[in-house]
Amino acid sequence: MIAGRLNEVINILSPKEVINEYGERKTTYIKTYTTRARVEYNNGSRRNENDEIVFDYSKTFTTYPYVPVVETCIIEWQKRQYRILTLEYRREYNELIINTELINE
Repeated sequence: MIAGRLNEVINILSPKEVINEYGERKTTYIKTYTTRARVEYNNGSRRNENDEIVFDYSKTFTTYPYVPVVETCIIEWQKRQYRILTLEYRREYNELIINTELINE
């Protein structure tokens, strides 16, 4: 891992289940960790789905393996949220590769 390539700041959002006064369970995401990462663009396109334009952007975030992230977390970068698809630990380079896709809201 070359530390100089970690030039972007990302936030790790973890799910937390909250029960409101009516007994409804709702999942909210709270910021649990902030770290530096390298961001790589994989691919992206626009498509029409159910008469709505959807942006399919895919990014790869590379960071150190000590970052506490699991598949249920969300990555926030530049005010956009990305869903984690896969986590891959590469021991020979001491890095954690996180493949994500943009969450369309």
